[in-house]
Amino acid sequence: METTIVNKADNTQWTNSIFSDGTNMFVNNQNPKYGDIVEIKIRMLKGSPIEKVYIRYLRNGEETLNLMELVKEESEGKFQYYKVSVKLDIPTLNYHFIIITEDKTYFYNQLGLTEYIITEDYDFRIIADFQTSEWVKEAVFYQIFVDRFFNGDLESDVKDNEYSNDGFDSKHIPWGQAPGEYEQYGCLDFYGGDLQGVEQKIQYLKELGVTALYLNPIFDSVSNHKYDCKDYFNVDKHFGGNEALQSLVKKLHENGIKVIVDISINHTGNTNAWFKEKPEYYYEKEDGDFEYWNGVRSLPVLNYTNEEVQNVIYKDEDSVLKHWLKPPYNIDGWRLDVGHNVGKMHKVKMDKEIWRDVRKSIKSVNDEAYIVAEHWTDCSEYLQGDMWDGTMNYFGFMRPVRRYLGEMDKFLSWKVGGLKMTTGDGRILEEEVSRHYGKLPYQLQTLQLNLLSSHDLHRLHNSPYVEKEDVKAAIMMLFTFRGAPCVYYGDEVMLDGHTNVGQGCRYPMEWHEEKWDKDIISLYKSMISLRKQEKVLIDGSFKFLIDEGKKTSYCRFNDEEAIIFVNSQENEKTEINLELEAIGEICKVDILNKKELAYEVSNNILVLSIEPKESLLIKVNLK
Repeated sequence: METTIVNKADNTQWTNSIFSDGTNMFVNNQNPKYGDIVEIKIRMLKGSPIEKVYIRYLRNGEETLNLMELVKEESEGKFQYYKVSVKLDIPTLNYHFIIITEDKTYFYNQLGLTEYIITEDYDFRIIADFQTSEWVKEAVFYQIFVDRFFNGDLESDVKDNEYSNDGFDSKHIPWGQAPGEYEQYGCLDFYGGDLQGVEQKIQYLKELGVTALYLNPIFDSVSNHKYDCKDYFNVDKHFGGNEALQSLVKKLHENGIKVIVDISINHTGNTNAWFKEKPEYYYEKEDGDFEYWNGVRSLPVLNYTNEEVQNVIYKDEDSVLKHWLKPPYNIDGWRLDVGHNVGKMHKVKMDKEIWRDVRKSIKSVNDEAYIVAEHWTDCSEYLQGDMWDGTMNYFGFMRPVRRYLGEMDKFLSWKVGGLKMTTGDGRILEEEVSRHYGKLPYQLQTLQLNLLSSHDLHRLHNSPYVEKEDVKAAIMMLFTFRGAPCVYYGDEVMLDGHTNVGQGCRYPMEWHEEKWDKDIISLYKSMISLRKQEKVLIDGSFKFLIDEGKKTSYCRFNDEEAIIFVNSQENEKTEINLELEAIGEICKVDILNKKELAYEVSNNILVLSIEPKESLLIKVNLK
């Protein structure tokens, strides 16, 4: 094997080693206050042909260039570092680097290195006085669709024909029976899952390794999904009422588990008393009819040009969003349904104003409360530190990962027929992920809620285009990516379902252990355990290592170790060469998920073979 030599003439090698991000290796203060001095670093291989390095940012609108100083004391090892101290006397510091060599000038931002002057879209960002939900970074979330999880109180079950809505009658369904579609039951079919049932399964959640719950809507409503809220101030009696939520949160907190609750503040149900008593709370058309979310006539849209709506939803001290954060309930945050729709209606564009006010209101009660919204497409404008903390990361994780593993894009296919999209392509995966995260400040990158499946999309393992080895790859990616992992209930046991839009992803939880996929639940437990053991998976840097053909590899690393993920979508055995010069010098290699695997290390290149559809997890100690 040819030896790699780093010297001035080896431009490719040293340029690949250039790296900086928002981790504590490169920024000494993760959440600075306004007026703080922040030290920022960038590094590249020792011996790189550098003449000068500048940091470039705007101060009061004026382009500012600060010359960075070579850090002598850190240049004894493989890398040479450059650093600069900047006073954070602006709300957000947007910056990139300008690197001058003997014959070229380079520009470096969160997307990487260029030889042309770059825009500011992908600048590094540091937010002053950012109220971060610090606990989210280490959390392992578990999403529960309450009616389908566990029946803890048979007496509170919805009964057949107990009530009617939109031409459908309520129906009690035996646990284990497949759910019917809307045309059959109108979302009035109930299995009896409740908050008492969640409480009774806390030990199961702890054994799995869960540290935070995300509950789908629980407030008074006629449907099983409860996005058609009837009363924001009362938990549905069939879920156990307000007392059940109070008891559940208390028990969860005693067991070290946080809880966030799903809510739609974009619309209510048409059974909400406001719809008749306060029609001014809703958008009305010129013909006297109301505006409905997505044309669904049971979901009238709230009109935020009415200040009373703002007051009752988030401004008043006992407003909806503040009420449940306070004692005796003390929930730890909100998941906000259809976040991109709130405050928008034709000419009305109040969304930014509303979300900034919502953030202030929520954080005034609990500055660590998590604000995570639903948004399936480019949501970067809401993720700049003054609105949401995170989104359900469909755009930057789930959609690109599922497409890489063999699926067409389901979100687009709902609206566009005959999609022809490349799958299994590591280059496309890297570009999609990098372009999403590259627009976010590092402080928010770690707060994104990563997921593989949800109540709105069929489970990955139910897809006919995905093999079990692909499911395993996805699970490994879920727990090694930047952001907080979220497990959709039942995914850990390979719960039944189908791929049709609607109820295919909402089957009742399987509690007969003999029907569980032991291989998959074991993988979930081991990956959760690995994430808790390896701090680098929580706050380490992130870098793609290869992106060619039908394979991908990325790593999480700090200055001591790296966890590397490798996957092949090739149809034959493939040799992989992982060049690790950019992350450090290898001194020890452990293959974490395969006992016998031949590999060699030569000139800091890890060479190994990978089988078709195989995934590898590798721990590398660095020096």
